[in-house]
Amino acid sequence: MNIQSSNRKCHCICFVGGLFVFWYIFRQQWTNFLFKPSLRVWHSNEQRISRPNYINRDHGFCGPCPQDQQISNAWRLIDLIHEIPSTHPFLVNIGAASANGGQYDPTFTLLNETESFSALLVDPNTNPALFNAYPHRSNIQIIHDFIWSETIIETIFKRYRIPQNLTILKVDIDSYECTLLQTILQANYRPQFIHTEFNPIFRPPIIFKPIYNSTTKYDWQPALWATSGPFYGCSLSALSRIVSSFDYVLLDVDFWDVIYIQRQLAVSYHIQVPANDEIAYRNGFLNHSCFPYCKQNVKLHNNQIADAIEIALQKSNFNETMKQILDIYAPISTKTNVKHPYIIST
Repeated sequence: MNIQSSNRKCHCICFVGGLFVFWYIFRQQWTNFLFKPSLRVWHSNEQRISRPNYINRDHGFCGPCPQDQQISNAWRLIDLIHEIPSTHPFLVNIGAASANGGQYDPTFTLLNETESFSALLVDPNTNPALFNAYPHRSNIQIIHDFIWSETIIETIFKRYRIPQNLTILKVDIDSYECTLLQTILQANYRPQFIHTEFNPIFRPPIIFKPIYNSTTKYDWQPALWATSGPFYGCSLSALSRIVSSFDYVLLDVDFWDVIYIQRQLAVSYHIQVPANDEIAYRNGFLNHSCFPYCKQNVKLHNNQIADAIEIALQKSNFNETMKQILDIYAPISTKTNVKHPYIIST
């Protein structure tokens, strides 16, 4: 066989081999495109898989809502754990103090009925009456410390050796939830579920977020967590924008509480999720049986801001229109005498 013939044979083999490789890759990509698992979503309450009703006593804090109206059919954390089991269950509860010794906290039932769950409960409040109903187990630790974005990783997560892939992260600090969650997720901690509170005064798609400043965190008047103003936390859409960048999807809204789940878990376990923030907010907050009562609570509903939002959404200068209203409510720093900075947009 001469050299020229040998070269033609090699070229032919390489060409056929290349075609085979191209065909194999194309087939894999096309198969993935056609059969890629997707989220199961619901658009209306009728499409939603019904869940058992239970009394969520935390809703009683909204105002004069009677107990028989404090009904929820949202996911409970204990139900989620039964649906998606965890090999090494671990909970971090930031803001664990609660009425009746912790009984109003969303993690209470989970910790009492699931002994395998280890937990770190964190709160600066040292009043034992706010914790004494939590189970007394060796795998549950309660610490009293202030939580700030610039210290959370070193003083809590690293000091107490929190696993990177913990099961549940619950955050309730009535102020800088957005900033705190972003800090934790940027440090590569990936809870399966995130349970947190949001500010329902700013409905989707409004982005509202108090801007955190470590030098003026103590001295706002009134304090962000005061009951008299709308600055106590970020909006639902602000939260969703942050956690979605780390591949989380909104799972449920239960009045001012929201649960997020890792997207891959929702896909793998065929967990149904709302199609978007607006649908979740409408079903979980506006249509909640306690909502008519809670409209009397300025921390949950502000007529002036609600009216301003509707007007501003019809204008091209939404941000400027809203700032004229929100600056009236902005806390003042006793150090610098400036108003609390914030983000407002759509």
